[in-house]
Amino acid sequence: MRVIKQAPTNIPEPDVKNEDKKEYEIELLTPLYGGGATTGVNDPTFPIRPTSVRGQLRFWWRATQGARYTSSKELFEKEKEIWGSTDEPSSTIVYVKSPSWPKSRDFVGGRNDNYEFKRFGPEAYVLFPAAADTNRHNLVREGLKFKISVSYNKNFKDDVLCAVWAWVNFGGIGARTRRGCGALYCEEMAPKNPESFPDWFEHAIKTYGLELGTTREWPTLSRRILTGRAVDSSLTAWKNAIIPMKEFRQGENVGRNKGRMPNRPGRSRWPEPDTMRRAFKMHSTGHPPSDEMPDGFPRAAFGLPILFRFVGSRGDPDCDLYPKISKRMGSPVILRPLKTQEGRNAPLIAFLEAPPSGDLELKQTGVAATTIKSSKIKDSNFAAYPNSPMSRSRKGCALEAFYEYLKTKGWR
Repeated sequence: MRVIKQAPTNIPEPDVKNEDKKEYEIELLTPLYGGGATTGVNDPTFPIRPTSVRGQLRFWWRATQGARYTSSKELFEKEKEIWGSTDEPSSTIVYVKSPSWPKSRDFVGGRNDNYEFKRFGPEAYVLFPAAADTNRHNLVREGLKFKISVSYNKNFKDDVLCAVWAWVNFGGIGARTRRGCGALYCEEMAPKNPESFPDWFEHAIKTYGLELGTTREWPTLSRRILTGRAVDSSLTAWKNAIIPMKEFRQGENVGRNKGRMPNRPGRSRWPEPDTMRRAFKMHSTGHPPSDEMPDGFPRAAFGLPILFRFVGSRGDPDCDLYPKISKRMGSPVILRPLKTQEGRNAPLIAFLEAPPSGDLELKQTGVAATTIKSSKIKDSNFAAYPNSPMSRSRKGCALEAFYEYLKTKGWR
């Protein structure tokens, strides 16, 4: 039984002498999905919650300043000093000044409203959870402005300010932030223009003393960050960040073959479909597993779970793929717009250094007793079969292949 500790009779006053405070004005660049007390539901009266902001700042502190620690034990000891724990109060306090009443945005627009997102547009690729009827009108429209103030111990100034810098430029608020939902802009911490991004990034590394590029037990920010051609609209920049990911995973003559009919996609060029067909010894007519296709799940590197569905197919096994232990693994790829002080928006794709996922579990939907275990996410054989999307990576790594694919499309 859980034991609730007795509350202290006297609440200690904060050490004002050693406290500093900073305020930021922040703008929402893309629609906010979720963010309320209930998962996937916005709160129209309180769209930006201090607890959500604190959670994001903790994550980005780990991903930046936290990279200097070599073990999760070391990380936790420092983290609780700055951000608190279940046993110790936080020395960092976040306040949110109530924004104006938010405007909503539909996931699927009406016939006469070209401003809303379309059912099969690029945004639908990342906003598919909002396709449910209950969530369809549940996006806070971009353009919302709000203020946060952060009070912190002066000893942790670089830790806190670095977390804010990383959050507003690479993170977001609400759900689906790694796919660009709830992306943010803060003029004070943004690069001057898209061309100055490399120098701006290197300056931040030196200012905050960051150690990037080392794999830890938790995700950390890397130097592998690419930007595309800048545009005026943040929504267009977001869309231009989504399109390459969609093309690489599912695009015609990239992630799949050209279909025989205009409204029918061709056969996938990824190993997962044939791996599932072999694992469960079933396939639809005309789609037996190819002898050239190796077994494995390279797309798991983009995040888990993955729900595999053979639309319009009879005989192929619909399956769900999960990490064996946690049942979820956040994507190490971030797609979002980056707004600069001059007002232009660059599509940005950033790669996190992420720990290995470990063993995977493949479960056929509707069949509780059949589970296949696998850990093959990266393999040189993935790069060797004909028309492989991973041919650009000798190691057969989907993330590395995607990074190289972006460079062939003009990303820098």
